[in-house]
Amino acid sequence: MKSLPQYFKRVFDDYQVLVKVNADDFSGTELIIHPDGRVEKTEMEFDEEIFEDLEVDEFESCSPLEFNLHLAKAGD
Repeated sequence: MKSLPQYFKRVFDDYQVLVKVNADDFSGTELIIHPDGRVEKTEMEFDEEIFEDLEVDEFESCSPLEFNLHLAKAGD
């Protein structure tokens, strides 16, 4: 059975980063929300230490709804 993705975010001075991590294969998506509202989307491949890395980098859990609302604004 597949695991549900996990979602994280960090707010910086003038932008924020949201990350979706699929724990089954360590793939995911990174969203950068710029001050002007533009959303930059990047497909990512992580390693098995991603959760520790996110904790060290002070990312916090966020809701799938928040992530997906921003994802809907991303220009593909």
